[in-house]
Amino acid sequence: MLLSLLLILLITALGWWLAEHTAWGRQLGTTMLVLLLGLLVSNLSGVKPQAEAAAWINGPLTSLAIALLLLAVDLRRLWPDARRLLVPFLMAVVCTVLAVLIGGWLLQPLLGPGRGMLAGMFAATFTGGSLNFVSVARALQPPEALLAVATTADYVVFAAWFAVSLALARRQGRPAPTPMPAAPAERWLAADGGWWQGLLWGLAVLLLSNALTAALQRVWPVLPSILVLTTLTLLAAQLPWAPTRRGCYGLGLLLIQPFFTVMGLSSPVGALLGEGLPVLFYAALIVALQGLGLLLLRRWRGWGLGETLVASQASIGGPSTALALATAIGRAELALPAVAIGLLGYLLGTYLGLLAAALLA
Repeated sequence: MLLSLLLILLITALGWWLAEHTAWGRQLGTTMLVLLLGLLVSNLSGVKPQAEAAAWINGPLTSLAIALLLLAVDLRRLWPDARRLLVPFLMAVVCTVLAVLIGGWLLQPLLGPGRGMLAGMFAATFTGGSLNFVSVARALQPPEALLAVATTADYVVFAAWFAVSLALARRQGRPAPTPMPAAPAERWLAADGGWWQGLLWGLAVLLLSNALTAALQRVWPVLPSILVLTTLTLLAAQLPWAPTRRGCYGLGLLLIQPFFTVMGLSSPVGALLGEGLPVLFYAALIVALQGLGLLLLRRWRGWGLGETLVASQASIGGPSTALALATAIGRAELALPAVAIGLLGYLLGTYLGLLAAALLA
């Protein structure tokens, strides 16, 4: 177990270093890098993480990371910036949920009994990013092979849509400067050094959530623990003393990276290109329908192309990738709204993912 943990931490540290110190690494971001490094190590050497190490990473550590990230969703602070992109973002979420349900219905013969789980994970991740994917995956407990294929498909489709969005925006003729780093928020510690205060907030919310879940499950045994953690943390994020929570987001982003390292180490590429092709097609269909629906709504409502694409990216990839797209297409004025609306996606994704899983189970 110790060797597996050491390997996971070394790959995560290497991904973080590359994202911080290389130009191409800053464009990919830490999450994409650790996933790709895990894929390379696993598929070239055949190394897989031990079950005990993976369980510790995917359990307590990931729960703490989820709590820390959700503690950044202070609605009072986010609302002024989020309003600018709110309507396109909400329409992107609606298009995503409809695409998940339509695609799941059309592809039922190909997806088989895993359809409900896939619908839940994809509805979650495409309405706010990877945090929601992790949360719903932990609640649904899909088979390891299905989870690995879904994770890889998520990132393949996300990367393709980011490239398409960038091409569409640049085709409009607006000058685009050299892209900035994926997101300043991906710095592993907040600039004010408040990481230890954020850690205390995260630990307190996690312990309280575990106690509350244990009490509630005596009455409702099937209550997903992630719903309790998500709801309790979002309520805690609205409390006073917001300055003491400034370190939560950066620390949460750091602590959630080992989850993606484990997913990379557990993901055989051959499976995605073989038995995983229906899963990849399902993910691609969802994103294609969302993008097409949002672009049609843009023509009807008269939204700007940049605003529409950034709102779509906030839904598909989350706040960091929405910020990356806004800066890459030369729309610096959309940077703060992109982050704000992406964080609001954390508010919706887990609930919508569990709902979609229940509808298509």
